[in-house]
Amino acid sequence: MTALEPEPHAAASVFGDRVDVARVFTAALAEQGEERGLIGPLELPRLWTRHVLNSAVIAPLFHGRVGDIGSGAGLPGLVLAIARPDVEFVLIEPMERRVAWLREQAAELRLGNVTVVRARA
Repeated sequence: MTALEPEPHAAASVFGDRVDVARVFTAALAEQGEERGLIGPLELPRLWTRHVLNSAVIAPLFHGRVGDIGSGAGLPGLVLAIARPDVEFVLIEPMERRVAWLREQAAELRLGNVTVVRARA
């Protein structure tokens, strides 16, 4: 198994006081992502920089209610919901196994600003 990329120093500034929640999500994705078909086998060495931080850096652009169509592993939807608890995110995903993951993570991370909808766009 490939090792998870160390958390970049930028994570603390991007997530601020929500960095601990981002750590929990990233660890869960690293642990379960490949076996659940959410990420590929080569993604762990770049999970933080390529996926989590790339999703989070656009967080300041959103306000109100935002839809993430084809949410998959929660990139960017769950990451944005972690970074912006003041914005409501609707994650739209047609695949039941991914919907289960999104709902599990939203509950575990206590993301009250997330609604998961199983549907096609």
